[in-house]
Amino acid sequence: MKRRRQWLRWVGRIVVVIAVLLFVLYLGVYLWSWTMPPLEPVALRSNSDPAATVEEAQARFDDLLAAEQARGDIDPKCLPFLLSHGVKTERAVVLLHGLTACPYQYKQLAQMYYDQGYNVLVPRLPRHGLADRTSNALAELTAEELLGVMDPSLDIAAGLGDQVAMLGLSLGGNVAAAAGQLRSDLHLAMPVSPAIGVRFTWPGITPALTRLLIGLPDLYIWWDPINKADFQAESGYPGFSSHSLGQIFRLGLAVKQMAATTPPLADALLMVTNWGDPAINLANANALADAWCSNGGDVRTYRFPLLPWLPHDIVSIDAVGARPEVSYPMLLQLTDENF
Repeated sequence: MKRRRQWLRWVGRIVVVIAVLLFVLYLGVYLWSWTMPPLEPVALRSNSDPAATVEEAQARFDDLLAAEQARGDIDPKCLPFLLSHGVKTERAVVLLHGLTACPYQYKQLAQMYYDQGYNVLVPRLPRHGLADRTSNALAELTAEELLGVMDPSLDIAAGLGDQVAMLGLSLGGNVAAAAGQLRSDLHLAMPVSPAIGVRFTWPGITPALTRLLIGLPDLYIWWDPINKADFQAESGYPGFSSHSLGQIFRLGLAVKQMAATTPPLADALLMVTNWGDPAINLANANALADAWCSNGGDVRTYRFPLLPWLPHDIVSIDAVGARPEVSYPMLLQLTDENF
């Protein structure tokens, strides 16, 4: 009994020490963030110009692809692509890739949607997919650039399907969340693990962390600190910019703030998260879904279970721990069930 009491005292002391350290850490981050410039508000608005026919949608995509090819600096496999049945289908889906990835990330999943009868559009997000994989182009990324992909993509998709869904992973999930908030002609917004803060941190620290990421000098962070530039993903860059991460959070926070007071305009919203995700803050994703629900949105949620473990990137087939045989069927099922 005495030994048990001693053990409990030691456990109690460890818990207190950890709590104090976390409090000091969060207080330090919060106070340090106030030495940085305040976050500029993101003007969340939509200027829609939907295509009326599949022919108009195809023409707009052809113009987009031609402009992308004319740049000359984009990896050919990272160009946007369209899988079209040649007619306006009942359903169309826009798939948005994650940070440092590119449209190639959806090569297999897009085909699966197409085989189920969807017309499928996969855009390239700004400053992604460059042939020079080791450039730090993402350092100049802004939340406004990301938001700028929303309307042109959904305008094309409007001519491809009677009903349109937008699914985005992580960074793309923030754009899909914005679309759910802003586009009344969107049938289903499906953010998957939207990137609003860091996992295992107090969600309330996200604004302060975002100010630090944007206000401090940019850092280039390798996905694989050992292999660095030799990190061989089939699509995307071997590292990312800390500034770009701050801008991604900035967009997510803006959507979350708007959702707290304004009803979402999409017909339906589906928040998909993953218990095993080591990257994104689940509490912030929950808070966004709760805000949509409290303001009258038709909101559903799904969370991948802890086992079998899935990584943050549940789309790329070459991600560490990838199990597309688990994630792909569920994403397809969730899309179908919520259309």
